[in-house]
Amino acid sequence: MKLSDLLASVTWADVKASLLWNYPGAEDSIEDYRRAFASLRKRDAVATEMRLLLRQTFREGLDEKPFIEVTGRDGTRNRDLEDFPHLGQSADSEYAKAETDFSLALEPWERWLGMDIDPETLSTYTASQIAAHCLWEMTFYGFEPSRIQTERDELRRRIDELEAMTEEERNERLIPWEQVRKELEGEEKE
Repeated sequence: MKLSDLLASVTWADVKASLLWNYPGAEDSIEDYRRAFASLRKRDAVATEMRLLLRQTFREGLDEKPFIEVTGRDGTRNRDLEDFPHLGQSADSEYAKAETDFSLALEPWERWLGMDIDPETLSTYTASQIAAHCLWEMTFYGFEPSRIQTERDELRRRIDELEAMTEEERNERLIPWEQVRKELEGEEKE
């Protein structure tokens, strides 16, 4: 089932209830969520290999309680990522073999609508829960696709700027990860 099909099968009242149950702070923007939901139901889906996955997760030391994470998967394995050699994992580790989870927050809404929903997600969560969690994630950067596109464009601009820097400029303007890590570790000890 694609997200567009799921959204067509649920009512705003059910999605609203799930949204408010899971994200109490959403009440302040509930009319924006309603408009986004209505807008999504009118849009055409764009086919994609990415599929939606919801799962309960907990980041030890960062979170007080578990939360529902929305990610996308397209078959890419962690070992296939460009930065994998820098992660200190062996190529035959469970992490290396695992499918990569991608953030979807900056994806165009039409691509979201064209994503298949992972079967495990469909069997674990109700349609209104899936819709609510996806709506929350889709609107993380704004309630209008143009606002999300602006964020995507700014991120691309920053990436291009970094990639265009010479080694000398990088040394002048960037802080090495090792230095950041030392400073963070120093703060934790205080």
